[in-house]
Amino acid sequence: MWWRVSWIIVAFWLLSAHFLRYDQLLLTGLFAVAPLGLLIKHPVVIRLLQAILCISVVIVWGTTAIDAVQMRLAHGAPWIRLAVIMGGVMIFSLGAVWSANGIWRKTTQS
Repeated sequence: MWWRVSWIIVAFWLLSAHFLRYDQLLLTGLFAVAPLGLLIKHPVVIRLLQAILCISVVIVWGTTAIDAVQMRLAHGAPWIRLAVIMGGVMIFSLGAVWSANGIWRKTTQS
């Protein structure tokens, strides 16, 4: 169970670090404290956290990956490593969504 929670926390902190890089302090703070919602052991809260992570994979990581790769291509710089890293970040975040299913099942059984 602890590894599921850790995975979700790291995924949210990655999002928080992304927004900190762009000086968006409100979003940085919101994503940094969002995993505290896991302390509320209610299925709706867990589904909300999953939805936030799913949406962020597309809106945040997807657009960032596309923009960064396009920038690299425009400058003639190598881009494959960047695409692999960003793909890994997206897969990691989707893994955190999947791991939250185990927490959700545990809360609905109690």
